Amino acid sequence: MNDNLRMQLTRGAIAVGIFVAGLVVGWAIRNDGSNPARISVYKDWQLSCPADEDKKGSCVLATTIVDQGQRLGQVSIGTEASDLSKHAMVVNLPLTVLIPPGFGIQIGSDTKSIPYSTCLPSGCVGTFTMDDKVLDELDSASSVGTTVTAPDGRSVTLPISVQGYKEAAKAMRSAEARRRSWWWRLWS
Repeated sequence: MNDNLRMQLTRGAIAVGIFVAGLVVGWAIRNDGSNPARISVYKDWQLSCPADEDKKGSCVLATTIVDQGQRLGQVSIGTEASDLSKHAMVVNLPLTVLIPPGFGIQIGSDTKSIPYSTCLPSGCVGTFTMDDKVLDELDSASSVGTTVTAPDGRSVTLPISVQGYKEAAKAMRSAEARRRSWWWRLWS
């Protein structure tokens, strides 16, 4: 073998060695366990995602129900624990509501009636499964509200902000797809 060929092979081997060392160092840095839970804010909506290592956790969108400057409740959207492909909305409303009529979620002109599942010291809670149609309606809604029955029997609609919802929902879908991806799991 001549000296020129030997020098080219040596340079090639050194380049490959540096490349492999870079991959190993990069992978070690990437997998240093510092992948914490993340919280992002999209105007009136907050997206909370657990650390990627938490395979049973899921991202949750949340917003506060505010009327005339007073915090009245909270709306949270996430995946159901029993089936990660289904989304659920959990609504926490003040204790000053009549329980038997339940409450309604008004998306645009459509209202869905939902029974309360329980009442806690923080308020009364209702949950419903959201199908793709409801998710699409929420993405394009210009107004969303929850209708409750006051103690005197009259219906009151409390506004739920849609500012930032579309961006937050898109970020949640992207984060959940990445967290559930076999390719991502291979490299994490």
